[in-house]
Amino acid sequence: MKIFKSISSIQKYLNTQNQIAFVPTMGNLHEGHLSLIRKAKKPKTSIVVSIFVNRLQFNNKKDFIFYPKTLKQDLEYLKNEFVDAVFIPTEQEMNINHSEFKLSFFNLDYKLCDAFRPGHFEGVIAIVMKFCNIIQPHYLFLGKKDYQQLFILKNLMQAFCYPIKIIAVPTKREKNGLAMSSRNSLIQKSYISKISGLYSELKQIKKICKSLNDIKKIEHKALQNLTKDGWIVDYVSVRSQKTLLSPKNNEKKLVALIAARLGNVRLIDNIEFCI
Repeated sequence: MKIFKSISSIQKYLNTQNQIAFVPTMGNLHEGHLSLIRKAKKPKTSIVVSIFVNRLQFNNKKDFIFYPKTLKQDLEYLKNEFVDAVFIPTEQEMNINHSEFKLSFFNLDYKLCDAFRPGHFEGVIAIVMKFCNIIQPHYLFLGKKDYQQLFILKNLMQAFCYPIKIIAVPTKREKNGLAMSSRNSLIQKSYISKISGLYSELKQIKKICKSLNDIKKIEHKALQNLTKDGWIVDYVSVRSQKTLLSPKNNEKKLVALIAARLGNVRLIDNIEFCI
């Protein structure tokens, strides 16, 4: 496994490779990240993993400061997975303080995480675009847990004609159903008995939602259940998989999305289903 810290050094290496599969991360790796890497393993394909805690996507400075950093353990995981190259650039190398150009969206109004985390997706996209320009991968592996992020990045690649195929990998879960996330390590022990509630509500939505006419009532019931159990809910919403907007009369492929807090930790999750 080769480790690179500069753009020039990793590009020199990548120029010798045939196909490149890229897995972007912010470190603090867990089985969810490793599932992306395992999915990326193909003959004659070099797997590149980035580790970069992107301050541009944090709305709260404290969240950025206290984001778990476990580089030594991360590198051990990646070595055991036979990753070919790890890119660990500095903020200076990624030039994130360059302020002459800023991304904006004409129609980013899904009223999901965009409504509760202003500037978050602009920060995500700015860094992903930089990484894709630097690495020029053939494949980009992303988890379905961050469903809105996945949706936006798919549209980005299409809109800007990136010759990159996005591979969406199913969410990896703990035994209690909680979607694996680097934030999970921050959950207070007093809330452990409640954390399965998020996925339980999603499974219930999938089970009982048989018609588009049911959606509002089902969303409201799930919100009530979570609130009663101590969650502070940002949203519970059933959307179209195709548009991520409210589904139209003839749509069958849906996704239920939830964002809620336990204490100071904000968790997101989703489940795809058909009616």
